[in-house]
Amino acid sequence: MATLGEAMLRLSSPPGELLRDSAQFRVHVAGAEANLAVALASVGVPTRWTSALPDTVLGRRVADSLSSAGVLIDAVRWAPDGRLGLYFAEIGSPPRPTRVVYDRAGTAFCSLSADDLDWPVVCDARVMHLTGITAAVAPGSDALVMRAAREARERGALVVYDVNYRAALTSTTAAARFATDLAADVDLLVCRAEDARDLFGLAGDPLAVAKDLARTLSIERVVVTSGADGAVAWWQDETFGAPALPTVAVDRIGAGDAFAAGLLWGLLDGSPQDALTRATAMASLAMSVHGDQCRFSADEVLDIAHGLGREVRR
Repeated sequence: MATLGEAMLRLSSPPGELLRDSAQFRVHVAGAEANLAVALASVGVPTRWTSALPDTVLGRRVADSLSSAGVLIDAVRWAPDGRLGLYFAEIGSPPRPTRVVYDRAGTAFCSLSADDLDWPVVCDARVMHLTGITAAVAPGSDALVMRAAREARERGALVVYDVNYRAALTSTTAAARFATDLAADVDLLVCRAEDARDLFGLAGDPLAVAKDLARTLSIERVVVTSGADGAVAWWQDETFGAPALPTVAVDRIGAGDAFAAGLLWGLLDGSPQDALTRATAMASLAMSVHGDQCRFSADEVLDIAHGLGREVRR
């Protein structure tokens, strides 16, 4: 498995406190592709994460965090200049939403170009995972994602694109245009139902939305996630679905990345139905812990996916 994207540090206020009032913050390593890489490595899938990091104590903290989970970081480019991005999170509870404030301008990753990377190493995998976040994070990063998809496809990898729209980084028009331009090199599209609505004007039954996305973008495999309503897949004219698991969420950030990790793990290991089942289980587990990363073993995930878990283990 291979993925490419930026890592950051997340600083979050304690539960029940507002960012503007917090005197202290919890610190976690974060970033969509880094989160996915950690989740996959934790269940035993060999995963390489490609990025650029500043050669500072904070950059090394990110590297140590991913390496400790078993993620391969040999394709990371170390930058003598630049900085590590930050984001601040205020974990809401209904009716108050979770809020995120980014501080990621001028990071080491923003200066990364397609010509900086050793593509045979970056794309040495059965699957290449890419996201709309990376495509929007800096001028020129869209070309980086385009190149990654093309290089991976030429080497026989399955290319997976998670739309992962972020209003703080780009407009709906630009995100939709990029997804449309990339679609020719995409084998599997992952999209939240709300992103399908906002970017492509597709709403209604999630399965109908998945089918319409497949036709609109000419992609044979599409997965649409709908939060508490679970996920569905339009898969080469077949349909699959999995409900969300009952979850008491302590931290929802990173659940989508865990879902994508479970989906890709299941595809490598089984069928689309297995993939959706593992994906919803991993998303549920991710919401049960603080921080963006989902560091659960394969046995722990499968116990939840198959309903074999015990309320208390002793």
